[in-house]
Amino acid sequence: MTQSIPSGQLVGLKQYLAEHDSLSIFDEVLASGALWDFRLHPGRVVRARLGGLETYTVTLTPEEGAPETVHKHDIHYLYPAERAAAVGKLIKPDPAVDKLGLTPTPFHRERQFVKNKTLFPLMQERAVLFFTLRDGSVIRGLVTGFSRYDVHVSMKGGVAVTLLRHSLHNIQDKDGRSYLKSVQEKRKDWKKSSLFLRAE
Repeated sequence: MTQSIPSGQLVGLKQYLAEHDSLSIFDEVLASGALWDFRLHPGRVVRARLGGLETYTVTLTPEEGAPETVHKHDIHYLYPAERAAAVGKLIKPDPAVDKLGLTPTPFHRERQFVKNKTLFPLMQERAVLFFTLRDGSVIRGLVTGFSRYDVHVSMKGGVAVTLLRHSLHNIQDKDGRSYLKSVQEKRKDWKKSSLFLRAE
């Protein structure tokens, strides 16, 4: 028996969150045992395997040198080391944001947020988006997945990166429309999606 979806909801969102919301890219990296590049504050890139995973920290184990324990909120984004050359060509800096000198913050009240019900239709409709991070990096691409912790983005040529949601400064489309929670509380663009069920 097919269960009906109440009006005022996005078709498929509840099921998607049930399957993906608690997932973390760090679990995937740890299980892979592979080398990844971690973009850290302030502007460092550390190539390492994930040697340990705790609630708020990770241990990065480079091929040479001593392991390093870092706070998760100091990580902006990450990608497989084998994709480093391609990623370097595609991620561009935003000088205006860089000049703001934004630092990683453990405080939720100081972060920018995007709602799941905003991300989900953008993912399903394959909208091209521009993610600006607190370090000034601009990542252009399609959302291929997300959880409460991170957002997976496919850039030009299918080059994949994962950004941490705590590092988000802005998210816009090509027309400059912002999808941050602070803007979408008023605009409610998710209601314009074909996935949104309206009352009959």
